[in-house]
Amino acid sequence: MSDAMRIGAKRARRAGLSMTSLIDVIFLLLLFFMLTSTFIRHQAVEIAAPAAEGASGGTQPDVMMRARPDGVIAINGEAIETAGLVAHLTGLREAGGEKLLVKADEGADSQTLVGAVEAARRAGFAAISVAD
Repeated sequence: MSDAMRIGAKRARRAGLSMTSLIDVIFLLLLFFMLTSTFIRHQAVEIAAPAAEGASGGTQPDVMMRARPDGVIAINGEAIETAGLVAHLTGLREAGGEKLLVKADEGADSQTLVGAVEAARRAGFAAISVAD
């Protein structure tokens, strides 16, 4: 008799998984991450490529900066600390310097080079060229 009861008995169906609550949770997580994330606006530093010798007539820059491999920046052959770099460049700019050339020695750190260009831009130099 137990076999007969099993055949005639209806099996309980599993309840289906509701996707509505899952989609709601996903949208809430998306909203949370969008509101809590921070978006950084990267600043670009414009760098003018040095002109060819024939085109510029071989003009010399007024100020020459060199980024060394040890992280030191030299201006016209004189080593300058990074803390006083902008002030020193501002003094040269006020003395009549217009064109600045930044050279990177082999093995120089790219951060040192970018810092030198940024300091020159803050000092007010309009014509900044970078060479290797």
